[in-house]
Amino acid sequence: MKKLSFISFIVLVLLCMSCRKNKTDVINNNNTHTDTIHTSPPQLFEYLILPSATNSAIVTYNNVHEVLIDTRIVLKNKLFVFLPGTTGMPTAYKLIVKKAASLGYHTIGLMYPNGTDIYTAAANSTDNTLFGKCRQEIFDGIDHTSGVSVDQNNCIQNRLLQLLLYLKSHYPTQQWDQFLVNNEIDWSKIIIAGHSQGGGHAFYIAKKVAVAKAIAFSSIDWNSSLGISADWIAQAGATPINKYYSINALKDQIFSYTNVVTQLNDLGIQGPAISIDTNNPPYNNTHTLTTNATPAFNLLFPDHNITCLDTYVPKDVLGNEASSFSNAWEYMITQ
Repeated sequence: MKKLSFISFIVLVLLCMSCRKNKTDVINNNNTHTDTIHTSPPQLFEYLILPSATNSAIVTYNNVHEVLIDTRIVLKNKLFVFLPGTTGMPTAYKLIVKKAASLGYHTIGLMYPNGTDIYTAAANSTDNTLFGKCRQEIFDGIDHTSGVSVDQNNCIQNRLLQLLLYLKSHYPTQQWDQFLVNNEIDWSKIIIAGHSQGGGHAFYIAKKVAVAKAIAFSSIDWNSSLGISADWIAQAGATPINKYYSINALKDQIFSYTNVVTQLNDLGIQGPAISIDTNNPPYNNTHTLTTNATPAFNLLFPDHNITCLDTYVPKDVLGNEASSFSNAWEYMITQ
């Protein structure tokens, strides 16, 4: 997993290339927000919210959450939550979260503890339970292993909860409260998705709680020392396997596609693998998609990042994602 040590450098480059503000951003110098929906016409609302602004006990990985809601269209009353890849930031994945918002989903790009330590601890360990223990701790903040160090304030579950409570309070007319039951997360209304490490968390979370759907972009948990999938992959889960979707590049420079195929079979995800490059939805109703397209940017693991990272996703002449990717994203999100 030496390649993963370069990810911090990757993200710095990508942020310089892809992070930008637009006129729908609502953020001010003291990190508080104002509910503008009362006076604004229907539009795409975009909020950049520091995790620490939702709860002062959140003190690490404090890059902004990306929050979108498009009030111009009929809302589906479901929440799309996207988890970035290792050391990535939600603002580098604007295309996929905007796509979900355009389909009528309340949408969040969630910042979380996404360092390289999970791979340092688990990728070459003779203990095949370590991937699962690391992911559990990043999810719930309870001490399961020394491989990662995430407390209950900073874990994925609490960050999402605190953000939803914040949105409920600051934007009461936008109905963020529908994703809470007794001030706890209602996972049944959530599509959980992510790229690379984030995709692994999406599938892992779907094993632990019943979600509406789980989508992994360029993601597996492969134990290189043992040459097998992490043990949690084959375990029974709370979410039915027909709610899992996956998309991978055939030439992924980080995760061997041969290992991807083995892991998807271990998971039991519905195939066969269908290329988005030469086929259209509904892709023979498969839950396993592939691409061999040319990335928009050809440095720093381009095929690993092509599936959803803004800088790498192929674009049309207007700068939007290419139709093959837009169609694939819509298929996985809405089916």
